[in-house]
Amino acid sequence: MRGSFLIVFFIWAGSSFSQDTIINQKPFSSNILSFKNPTTSISFSGYYRFLGFVRNQQETFPNNSGKTVVISSGDPYREPMFLLKLNGKTRDNIMFGADLMLNSLYKGPSAEFTQALTLNLGLNLSTSIATNHGIFNFKAGGVSWYRQSRLTIWGNRSFNRISIFERRPQTPLNKIPINRYSRYYKSGLVDQGIRYGSRAFQGIFLKGSKLPFNFSVKGVIGKSNFNRSILENSDNFTGSFQIKNTLSDKFKIAYNYLSSWAAIDSLSDQRRSYSIHTFELDKKWNKIQVQMELGIGNYRSPTRKLGYGEAILLNIKTAKLTKIPLNFQLYRISPQFVNVTGNFLNTSVLDVFPNVEGIGVTVKTPYQSPMVGLGFPVNNRQGISINTDFNLGKLKLNGGIGVFAEIDTSYAALSYIHNVNSQTLSRIYVFAQNWGPYNALNSTYRGLFENVNISDTTSSGLANFKKFFNTMEFQAKYNNKILGKNYYIFSLTRLNTCQKNLKVLPQIGKQALISQLSEEIDFSIELSKKSALVLSYGIEKILGNASTDIGDSPEATTTNTFFELLGLENLYRYTNYRNQKNTLLGFGLDYKIGQNAMLFYRYNQYRYFDPNFIENHLKGWEMTLELKINF
Repeated sequence: MRGSFLIVFFIWAGSSFSQDTIINQKPFSSNILSFKNPTTSISFSGYYRFLGFVRNQQETFPNNSGKTVVISSGDPYREPMFLLKLNGKTRDNIMFGADLMLNSLYKGPSAEFTQALTLNLGLNLSTSIATNHGIFNFKAGGVSWYRQSRLTIWGNRSFNRISIFERRPQTPLNKIPINRYSRYYKSGLVDQGIRYGSRAFQGIFLKGSKLPFNFSVKGVIGKSNFNRSILENSDNFTGSFQIKNTLSDKFKIAYNYLSSWAAIDSLSDQRRSYSIHTFELDKKWNKIQVQMELGIGNYRSPTRKLGYGEAILLNIKTAKLTKIPLNFQLYRISPQFVNVTGNFLNTSVLDVFPNVEGIGVTVKTPYQSPMVGLGFPVNNRQGISINTDFNLGKLKLNGGIGVFAEIDTSYAALSYIHNVNSQTLSRIYVFAQNWGPYNALNSTYRGLFENVNISDTTSSGLANFKKFFNTMEFQAKYNNKILGKNYYIFSLTRLNTCQKNLKVLPQIGKQALISQLSEEIDFSIELSKKSALVLSYGIEKILGNASTDIGDSPEATTTNTFFELLGLENLYRYTNYRNQKNTLLGFGLDYKIGQNAMLFYRYNQYRYFDPNFIENHLKGWEMTLELKINF
């Protein structure tokens, strides 16, 4: 593999020089020299990334082996440090491509801590055939990113209300650094590459467009990284296809089908499988758009046969030209409707997530009754939300509120995703489940969620009640100039609660099983055309009640020390349960060093602590330096 990479590299280097320069000193030849414009069917692109990382912790978990300082290079989330994409086209109109990835994660001199050159996404072969009845595209080989419908194959997408202090490696480079923040101010969307909103598949892909009567088809059959067998060498396949008809520019309908199965026993034909049928409708009027997907699913395994369950996703949006645009979302996903590749979280069937060593914990971990933000559907749950956004001059406001309820009782546990320090804490123990001093933390891809046990249970281990969830989000964005330089301020407030009763608004107090309040403020300013300064502050508060885990501190603590000092007894209480507080303070610099090269520096101080859980104390700082060069 190393030799093949060197050959490819030198071919690329030679072709690059030949395209841009003509060597004046010609080599000796007895033949007549001839020159013509070089042409080639092979092209190269990609990037190089250097990522240096330093962490220094003053307070640590007792089970972290005393490691307080970490110095490393490379991306622990398995993102390539060097990516070479080869694309070609034969005379027979067959297109092909290959992605070569080098991840130079370095933690020490031992060979076990380094990774050699590997084929990242495999070799993809594709072709396109144009006929009188339509255009047909075929692709096969390595991993490709695919999207179909939200209930079948769709990546996790929400309203994209996030802090943009952190950046992902697949985020493309902007022409000038400040453009990243101006685009977020204008549209609220951050380009996170081809992966965002799609799922990784390896198999055979088909797409047919411009078919008779305005039909189109697409589909895939192969392997998904989420549908894994317990035994790594056992069979597992997922197949899905869509038939769509564009009745008009404002009216589209589609039928989707998905079937997935995985062997669970190498000595027998026992399988874990599920199938899904859905119908989609997209209708636009002058100022209203209705998007709906209605489906039915069936999950079965040797130990559990759930039968059929329904699912519906309904989205009604008014045009952005209206004075106050509105977005109504309603969904209901039954506990029998199970799918690990859709745009919703699965909570009812945990055995669909086999813990394959080195694989299972890295892909999509199971959540138990998760508290999620707006735009994140969950099975065994139903609810409604409303979102809006409008402008007041240079001040852009957006927000929403949602009410959700479980359909059936579920596991006696809760999960909440950290909004502050989520990436920072996940880097301490990458892709790990049930870690930390109380085995409550779970690391995902650049994120962290925490489990909470519930004491009010039945004899079978289920919660003795149905859970109800409330969510509220509010974001303010502002742009102006200082001394002719653009600056941007982003403020994001989120409140999530879970309780035993249905409430219209989020609850903060003893009646809430868990309440989570967070505030994140980002400030960015254009220093020059080549540089931008970034500042960030975040604070998060999580409180539990008497039905959740009790702490090991002998004394109860106040939920708000500031209000306690002021004597405002109505605004605080004493508790022995979760009384968690997380803070982050950071700054960074984005600097353009060349036409296709940028430097990104980040530094943040973090603290994660709970006075009622004595060992839940983390405090330190971390620093990253990233150099990214596109070619």
